[in-house]
Amino acid sequence: MQTNKKPSELAEKTFSLAKSYSNMSNLGQMYGRLTMILDTKLWLAEEEIKIRKQIKEREEKNHEQ
Repeated sequence: MQTNKKPSELAEKTFSLAKSYSNMSNLGQMYGRLTMILDTKLWLAEEEIKIRKQIKEREEKNHEQ
């Protein structure tokens, strides 16, 4: 008795759909990580500006004395 080992068309479509959902999920995770990194870069740039401003103000006060 032989059995047909080839998956059915429905099984192939289901597997393909599951694979595409997995790929979308992975892509979504990567975009999420990228957004987090970009947000962190923006925050760091803002903090750098604040600190540079504070340094400049302190230096100006020291020169006045």
